[in-house]
Amino acid sequence: LLALLCHLFPLLFTYSAASAELTVEPSLYLSRASSIVMLVAYFAYLIFQLWTHRQLFEAEDEGEGENNEAEEEAVIGFWSGFAWLAGMTVFIALLSEYVVDTIEDASDSWGLSVSFLSIILLPIVGNAAEH
Repeated sequence: LLALLCHLFPLLFTYSAASAELTVEPSLYLSRASSIVMLVAYFAYLIFQLWTHRQLFEAEDEGEGENNEAEEEAVIGFWSGFAWLAGMTVFIALLSEYVVDTIEDASDSWGLSVSFLSIILLPIVGNAAEH
């Protein structure tokens, strides 16, 4: 609901004005303010879930006294996991740049709009591997 409102208010503000030139700067301020509100809400959610109400989100043990198994050991260490995360982030960023360039080239060669390719065709092709 918050995301919908934060996206809807700048849009309605822009389209309700008589002149687009008069609404550019106020719409930008409203958009930035809604971005800050969403960021604060996200951090409040993280604080709620990770610190203040941690017990609500922890997994409950099924049969606490019967199966006292040792906790699972980590397969890889923290720094190894961090290195993998950083490496995969860079790899995904490079692949994303490749996809954007490919969509722009396909748009030019096929005569379709970039919006159609990225909003309609890209999700369909991306989900095809899951089925």
